[in-house]
Amino acid sequence: MKTNSLRAHFVKTQAARKAASANADPRLSAQVLGRRTGTTMVSQSTPINDAPDDDTNPDAGSNIELKFWNDDQHLSNIQSISHKIELKKEFLPFYLPWIEGTIAEGVGGQNDMLVKLMVWCLDAHEFKTAIDIAEYALLNDFVMPEPFTRDVATVFVEQLSDEMLKNVDNVGAHAELILRAIDSTTAQDMPDQVRAKLYRVLGDSLKDAKPDEAIHAYETAIKLDDSVGCKKDLGQLRKVAAE
Repeated sequence: MKTNSLRAHFVKTQAARKAASANADPRLSAQVLGRRTGTTMVSQSTPINDAPDDDTNPDAGSNIELKFWNDDQHLSNIQSISHKIELKKEFLPFYLPWIEGTIAEGVGGQNDMLVKLMVWCLDAHEFKTAIDIAEYALLNDFVMPEPFTRDVATVFVEQLSDEMLKNVDNVGAHAELILRAIDSTTAQDMPDQVRAKLYRVLGDSLKDAKPDEAIHAYETAIKLDDSVGCKKDLGQLRKVAAE
């Protein structure tokens, strides 16, 4: 446990230092991520290992991009979605200190590894970390790397909503996170159908504890997309409210 704590602290510190250096010199973030100045995409076809090794902890900091590339390639060779998700849950704890250290700087250049980890977090139901990354990515105008075709806000909102609708039993426990997701993406352009799902999820999270607020959330969802799928829930809440 002590060794893991020391490694986590080391990775977090290294990530913060790297982010700070990238802020001071934009060429550094381009170098570390395999990016050429002026491009908007990062190639993920080759491993990245151009930072010096650290003898005190060869698994942390300098080699983390290479480890991620290897883990990502391993996942890409697996057909089973459920198996991929289980592996992401297994892999993620290693990256959490790096994520925390990177976003702690507040400002940074495009980081494909980070936004891919946002998707991993959503798959693994690490929703708080996913929102932390999404807010950082939106603040810094990140784009989604290939093969994604949508922007960060749309990918984040749609996958968060889908996970909440299909795979989370106690949605009510996530009400505050859903409200935070709405606040963070209100100014972002996205299809109405995607935003509607987020408001439907908000309604689901509030219908037991705060039915009046749930009614408003469902009404907003339906205005955005009439087929969003919450008319029955809205009708039931309205009926109870009228009694």
